[in-house]
Parts: sequence; structure tokens; C-alpha cells
Amino acid sequence: MKKSYLFSFLLLMALSFLQSCGSGQENITTPQELVSDGQLISLQIDSQTSNVSDGLVAFQDENGAWLFNLNFSNNEIQLYNLDSQTLKKRMVFELQGPGGVGFVQGFYVHSMDSIFLFGYPMQNLHLTDTSAHIKAKFHYEPPLGYTSAFIHNAHFTYKPVLIGDKLLVNAKFEGNLREITGEELSSKKFGYSIDLKNSEVDLLPISWPADYNASGAKLLDFSMAATDDRLVYSLVADHNLYVTDLQGNLLKTVNSKSQFMEESFESFDSTDRFETMKYVLASDRYERILYDEFRGVFYRFVFPKVDVQNEEEIDQLRRFPRKFAVMILDKELNILGETLMPDTTYYPGNSFVGKEGLYISISHPDNPARIRKT
Repeated sequence: MKKSYLFSFLLLMALSFLQSCGSGQENITTPQELVSDGQLISLQIDSQTSNVSDGLVAFQDENGAWLFNLNFSNNEIQLYNLDSQTLKKRMVFELQGPGGVGFVQGFYVHSMDSIFLFGYPMQNLHLTDTSAHIKAKFHYEPPLGYTSAFIHNAHFTYKPVLIGDKLLVNAKFEGNLREITGEELSSKKFGYSIDLKNSEVDLLPISWPADYNASGAKLLDFSMAATDDRLVYSLVADHNLYVTDLQGNLLKTVNSKSQFMEESFESFDSTDRFETMKYVLASDRYERILYDEFRGVFYRFVFPKVDVQNEEEIDQLRRFPRKFAVMILDKELNILGETLMPDTTYYPGNSFVGKEGLYISISHPDNPARIRKT
């Protein structure tokens, strides 16, 4: 297949947004469906950049709309202007030496002058800007039993939150996922804060549900989206959404089950490699949740179970899911609608919210439109 040196994203919008532009977006109660208006963003890339990104972050400011692309192979972040669809800057970071930052696993754009770089598994946390100048390096020790901040800008997205001098980050805890009890799990927290002035860390109050693994071992991944005053957590094997304030205090739990999911989730108690990978890549699961600040809605990505017979099919699902759906929820997490996307067309791991709507990559290798053009 001929390589296409482009990032391509198709714009998807909720149906009633198209029909009633400028209506009361803060109080939408009508059913919604994602549709495409045919608008395509195409960003030129070089031969060292994959058209499947290692992480995308969209950012809007007074100077326009921007898209940051993380390229693991070059340890760089590329900055595109979405209005002109052109590459504006390349921020390349040294791995070692006086200006070294280590391997950049993920990043958080607080502003164009304040971009946080996260390393993993090392406790590398640096502050930079679009010039790639390292403005500060922060030293911190994770809470006992937890890993360094785990920020990834694809799949299970998590947007850190900066409140004053405290940065709220995602946490993974140490332990055997197959053996942890409900009682132990209920003591484990979703994240912690890092005080950027004195490097102190504090666990957030929000914990894993005690009954999460009652029917068997489950993956312990989650995604989080933030509004101006709320954090919303979506767990990989839980229909509920968990809402906290900005300090991590639980405010409410909302049942937000997808119509395409079974009521109960499978477990991965088996140690057989094929069965484990089938669970991870082919069973019912929730992945990213994104907040659309322009419309006051959330998008929750749903991956219904697919049938696989062999390891070749598992390998195909490893980076490119066969099918998925997108739920639309209002600010109170009422379900406004859910759209099952066409099979093997979009790559949901590369999606972002812009002023015009939700953009999803069409760089799935089996996308019929791409195949016809190669």
C-alpha cells in the first residue's frame, strides 16, 4: 500500500447542532446523532512521522486553532495551525544531557507558554513552551505504592488539571491485577496532586469502586475529562461515570450504559495469552472521554465486543479497532444519543474536539476511501 504523508481528520457534528447553529447549547435536551458534514482537515507530514499519531492535543487561543502532535520516534512535538492546516513549529527534545528531558510519554498544554512534559516510568516532569526551551524541571516522589504520573494522549486520555501551584495527574498503583481484592481496590486512588513549588504529593480522595472486579479481574484503566468545575472519570469496564469536584471529592455516580454493550463485562482470569489479548482488544470496553467546551457536551468512546478466531485477527485489532461507537452526553451526563460508526473507517485513538465539532482520523488502513486512493 502506498504511504500517504498526511494526517487526515473528518469533522463529525451532532445532527441538531447542524440544524440549529447558535441555539442554547448549554441546555440541549433533544436527541443527538453524529453525522459528517464532509469537512476534511489534511495536515502534511514528513517521512519520519506516522499518519497514526502517538498523541494529539487540540488547543484554542486568541491567535487561532492549534493541534499538537507527539512523535515518539523523534521525541518531538509538532505544532500545526488548524486554520491554515500548516506545520508551524517542531519542538525536538533531547533525551540526555543538560537540556535532556528523557522520553516524552505524554504532555499537557496549559497555554502556549506552559506545556508540561511527562516521562514514564521515570519521574520526569518538565515545563516548556513552543520554543522547546525548558523553563523548569520538577522533582517529585510518587505516593508510596503508586507510579509516576501516567499521561498518554491517545486511547485512555487524561487531561491534567492545574489549580494554582498544584497539578492533578493520573496514577497507576502497584499490584497484581488478577489478585487484587475488592477491599484492596477500594483503597486505591485515581490520582494525586503534585505541588510545583515544594514537590509535595497528595492522593486525591476519589477511589476505585469496591465492586469493580466482583465478577472477576478487570483492566484498571480509565479516562478523565475536565470542565471548569468538574472532573468526569470513565472506567474501562464500568457503565457508570464518576463525577468529582476539582479537588477529587466524589459528587455523584451516573449510570451511562451504552446500548451496544452487554450488561456485564468479561474478565481476564485466564493466563492464556490468546484469551488475555482477546479480553484486552476484543471484549466490551470504554476508552476515551472528551469534553466539548464549545457545545457543553461529552463524547464517550465505546468499543463493543467483536469475534476473533486467531492471533492474526488480534494483531489487526492491536492498533486499529474494527468498530466503535460514540455516545453524546450533556453536562449533567444525560445520554443525548449514540452513534455506531462504520466498520474499519475511522481511527478513534486520534480524535479531538475543535470549534466546529469532533474530528476523528480516517487513517484506518482498511478505510475503503483510503484504499481507493492508493
